[in-house]
Amino acid sequence: GNEELQSARELPQTNPHEKIVRDRTIFRVTCDFVAMAIKGAQAVVDGNIPPLNGADDRKSRMYLWNNIFFSLGFDMKDHYVDFGGDAAAYAAIAGDLRGIRLYQTLDSEGLHTLGTVIVDYRGYRVVGQSIISGILSRDQEQSIIYGSIDNGKTVNSNEKFRTVLTESSKRLHLREHSVVSGTNEEHRLITSYDCKGIVGNDGRHYLIDLFRSFAPDIFALGVPLKNFDSTPVDGEEGEAKAALFTCPVTRHKLATLRAELTEAFAFYRYILFTQNMSAKFIKAKGEREGKKEEIKEEGQLEIQSKEQKEENESDNDSGCSVESPTTPPATTTTATPFTESDAKEILKEIKSSGTAKHFGSVTNEEFDLRYNPDIYTGIGSRDTPEERTRDQQIVQDMAMFLSDTVIVKLVYDMKTMTQRPLDAIQLRDIMHDRGINMRYLGSITKALEENREKNHNYAICVSAMVTRGAKQAFKQYIIDIPGQQIAGATAHFLNCLVNGQDRQKSASGENSPPAANTGGRKKNRNKKGKVAVREPGNAWSGTNARSIHNTICEVVKGKYDFTLETSEDGFIKMPLGNLQMTRLVCKAVGIQLVLRDYTENPRFTESDVMNMFPISKHSDPRANNTTKLKDLAEDRLNNGYLAESHDLITEALNTMLQVYGPLHTDIESSHKHLAHISYLFGRIGQAISHQKQALLASERVNGIDHHETIYGYVYLALFSHNLAQTGVALRLMYRAKYLLQLVFGPDHLEQAAFDINIGLMLMGKGDSKNSLRFLESALKLHKKFHGTSSVQVAMCNTLVARALARNADFREAMKYQKHAYEVYCEKYGEEDKRTKECSTFLQTLTSKAVELQKWLQNKEKMVPNMIVSEVMPDSSISEILTTVNGIPATPTKIGAMSADKITAVQTPVVEEVTTKIDDIKQKGDDEALD
Repeated sequence: GNEELQSARELPQTNPHEKIVRDRTIFRVTCDFVAMAIKGAQAVVDGNIPPLNGADDRKSRMYLWNNIFFSLGFDMKDHYVDFGGDAAAYAAIAGDLRGIRLYQTLDSEGLHTLGTVIVDYRGYRVVGQSIISGILSRDQEQSIIYGSIDNGKTVNSNEKFRTVLTESSKRLHLREHSVVSGTNEEHRLITSYDCKGIVGNDGRHYLIDLFRSFAPDIFALGVPLKNFDSTPVDGEEGEAKAALFTCPVTRHKLATLRAELTEAFAFYRYILFTQNMSAKFIKAKGEREGKKEEIKEEGQLEIQSKEQKEENESDNDSGCSVESPTTPPATTTTATPFTESDAKEILKEIKSSGTAKHFGSVTNEEFDLRYNPDIYTGIGSRDTPEERTRDQQIVQDMAMFLSDTVIVKLVYDMKTMTQRPLDAIQLRDIMHDRGINMRYLGSITKALEENREKNHNYAICVSAMVTRGAKQAFKQYIIDIPGQQIAGATAHFLNCLVNGQDRQKSASGENSPPAANTGGRKKNRNKKGKVAVREPGNAWSGTNARSIHNTICEVVKGKYDFTLETSEDGFIKMPLGNLQMTRLVCKAVGIQLVLRDYTENPRFTESDVMNMFPISKHSDPRANNTTKLKDLAEDRLNNGYLAESHDLITEALNTMLQVYGPLHTDIESSHKHLAHISYLFGRIGQAISHQKQALLASERVNGIDHHETIYGYVYLALFSHNLAQTGVALRLMYRAKYLLQLVFGPDHLEQAAFDINIGLMLMGKGDSKNSLRFLESALKLHKKFHGTSSVQVAMCNTLVARALARNADFREAMKYQKHAYEVYCEKYGEEDKRTKECSTFLQTLTSKAVELQKWLQNKEKMVPNMIVSEVMPDSSISEILTTVNGIPATPTKIGAMSADKITAVQTPVVEEVTTKIDDIKQKGDDEALD
């Protein structure tokens, strides 16, 4: 319950051991709470838990089970009627969870949030929350001491909450602002007025309703762009610059930007601020040194004129016999060197000029960018007009940064296919990591539409929108269907969606809904508080393929402003195959199907639907110190400091194993990076051991068809090949190729990389015939996506030429190699190293062809091995495999440790795969890799 969650966070953390105990306790208590909340949410939807207020409307029903409070994702008691009704309530739930994750990441002392789990199950969104001590024994209006519970009519402020939130506000970039209630009382709040503060009977300060903890999205809210007089970019006046990428106006008024974007924007402005400060400092320093140089020259001129005057006077004094006193020698004036006090004076002058505020900071003393979360909520405020203008400008600049910088970079990467997700799930992760909301997917897809035949990223974007549209259509379709008809209705929906068939008109008539006048089932009287209320005979009898496709098109048009391509019959032209689209939809809505070959018989039946499983979202507690250590290690690895990165990841991994256990995404990531480092150091055995554990964790945690699992097979194949285990490596590559075929299809650019891997491994094994088949397949894909004159095609031509040469077909090999040589000459010139290597190999092929012709003229039946053995040695195959899979061939930097020391150091990492895991893996090897 709530007491366990809060007590775990209050555990001491004064030393490393206490931190580990605290993190492990938080993780385990949260996992238990999530598991219990998911079980309770299923029971709520299935009608196995009676509601607390059974006489109220379905949307307002509340449930209590095992000290967890459950409510449905509807607008209870019209709290969100002014913000969009049910749509606003649905968005507020997701936004509240994001806010909870954010505050839990900060881990501020004295500030508590509720344990929250969101469960999507059978069309319903159920929210399970821990219960604040004493909240059920008093009115909620009396419990709120911070924020507003009635949309701003009454507002409360509290000094204790203000003190607790002050530290968090700086890290969240929230500005303390004025809020005026409906009773004309002014309050100073740090969070949005919708955020509520409660003191429980346990004395803890809880923060709830955190859906406005982020900057508002002006594009989604429909706020017109303004041209502010002073901007940190150009300061030009006139009309506001139009954004390159926007999104449709949402049905609710709670649209916000992501926390990742806020951090990226703050960092971007900080970089601009430091660059501007450096430029001004250098200029002021030069001016000050120039003034000192002028003073020096003026002093020297004054001394010279004084000496000249004295010499003239001595020459004119001719009759004087009295010895004049000697004058001291003239001293040379030197410029005062630039000192630390000068630097402090310059910095003080620059700060006083308002440079920091010019870039969005609230103070000139330091760069501290903050925004007002209530700037577009419509709540009253007594902030000055200058402050209001500044708040509007900061929020608009964030949106323009998203549109004209972040999304532009993503579109460029996707057009050049530098970024090539395997499926819609990885696309979502990429967009969220960059701080891009999914509602911008429509404008991104339009930017890729021009060259969509040569860019599979377009199909992935469209599949993501179709999947999300199908998710909304399925929720509307399934929400009121009784549990006895779920399997048949789900099979009917899938047939209408991917096969374009109406199951009611099928020859067998299986899964057809019961007629409206069927008397076989009594009317549902909502006993036990069941959620389903509609008559079973009318639930899906009128639904056909055209209506489902029309619903998806309307959802995609409304949410993404994108028009899906349809056939003449009104059916959507699916961007991927039926199997791939079925997989995406099933994972999105929680459908579990029987394992069988759906390519032979794509028609779904009631017996194919095994179960409906819940889709849950919840906070993911992390060991903050260990996570920072892991991030630092990955940064050092990307910069080439292998030894330092190895020590940091090893330390982080040992701690994470104590906190999470062997199965966690961070564990998988750490093992993967340790495998790469071991491979670069030449410890292939250790690399295989770490990669096995990473792959095992990814299969259990992410899933067998997850993109991390697919790449895990590829890396393990690469390491196994370098240990001369070519047979195992080929089985792993075949498995990766099959999984990619499952999630996308045959026409993905990664298929070309996988084909190159397989082709080179077969070449090293001596199977040149099959090697040539895979390499030609890779060449075909590269020609399709990159064109015939690209460097990628030239590389594939070279590999095909080497495979042909190993088959002693030198004449055909010369044709491919000549094309590669022409491309290299065009791209890099004849003097480039790559062009020279290509030319040298072309000459080698020519000489081998002549040598072979001589042997044929002598009527020798067998071609000597020496003719083909030197064409491509095994060492070159390993180097090419390493390059193709994105791993540098040799470490560029080794950090502070010497090479001798690195050789002597034995990796103090987690031991080899345990016997238990080895047994599990051994049992499943043949089935998993076949």
